[in-house]
Amino acid sequence: MNRNVLLIFIVVIVAFGFHAGDASAQINWRVSVKVILDAAGNRPNSGMSSDQEIQAQVDVANQILDAMGRGYRLQLAEIVLADNLSLWFDTPINPENRDLFEQFAKLFPDVYHWRSDAVNVYVNNGDGSAICSFPPDHDIIMVGQNPRQTSLLHETGHFMDLCHTQGCPCGECRTDTTGVCHTVPGDDEIDDTVLDLACWDEDDLAMANFGVPFYNLLTPAQQERVDDVYYSVISYHSTRNRFTQDQLDRMTCSSNGVRTNVSDGETWIVGTKSGDEECLNSIFIRPTFQSALDAFAGNDIILMRGGNYPYTGFIDRYVFVRGSRGLALIGSSSAKLQPSDDEVEIPPARKLPDTYDGRTGP
Repeated sequence: MNRNVLLIFIVVIVAFGFHAGDASAQINWRVSVKVILDAAGNRPNSGMSSDQEIQAQVDVANQILDAMGRGYRLQLAEIVLADNLSLWFDTPINPENRDLFEQFAKLFPDVYHWRSDAVNVYVNNGDGSAICSFPPDHDIIMVGQNPRQTSLLHETGHFMDLCHTQGCPCGECRTDTTGVCHTVPGDDEIDDTVLDLACWDEDDLAMANFGVPFYNLLTPAQQERVDDVYYSVISYHSTRNRFTQDQLDRMTCSSNGVRTNVSDGETWIVGTKSGDEECLNSIFIRPTFQSALDAFAGNDIILMRGGNYPYTGFIDRYVFVRGSRGLALIGSSSAKLQPSDDEVEIPPARKLPDTYDGRTGP
């Protein structure tokens, strides 16, 4: 699924000496997982306890992130067996315990194996699935005995400042203690998501947002809007496999800004469209391809918005170009690019083709 992604592939590879980028052209978010052992040195009973289960969570997260086409991935930096934290082994997963645990972890980083350059994930044997962590107040993810296959990515979404699709705050499921659904959704602060509640099905979403009683009576465009919420990674629905473009923009802002400590690269956005006001005012928004090129370094990515961007010149280093939100043209001649799943990797000391032509995917 490569929806809403600028998909670029150079059909003039021989003429211009370019080639498609490989998986190394990614921005990694480092993840440090600490498995809390009991007093006898045993791991938690299930959930995300074994190395294989942890790796499976990372693999599923990266499959979804790869499909989004923005160049972000989770990098499992380490798995630590914390045999000195057995006091927390059976602690229930809830906001109060998360806050207390985080206070101790930051006060005693060596004891708690705390890393300032990674997403700190603690796995224990407590009741509950996982608990969110929003910037700038919280820097921790806790996982208990009932995580879903996508829980690590879901909580990473919160870590990157995404609310649930049914609204903030993070822990609000918007059902009461008897399981009865509330009637008023909250605000998730994202422009391109429709109203959602955890207990709504697709027909409920169709009626609440478009006044149509059945999902299959919606237009294809309306169905897409519903699907973006019903299958959102950051929702409480059963299947979670996507982010919207505005959600990805919010994550980009966090990765470039308040969460830059866990990232090994930056995204330079060429254009003006963004779903996040903070990004609109950011130094990472560049008006021209040349200005993004001037800022580009290391493992960075240049993300092109739709539009025309005049440029003629030479590149003195490898540059990785991705994008979103429509047709992007760099240059002025008839050389064309066709859809592909990868970013474009521009080798050093090569002149750009006069035109880049990228399109949003199906």
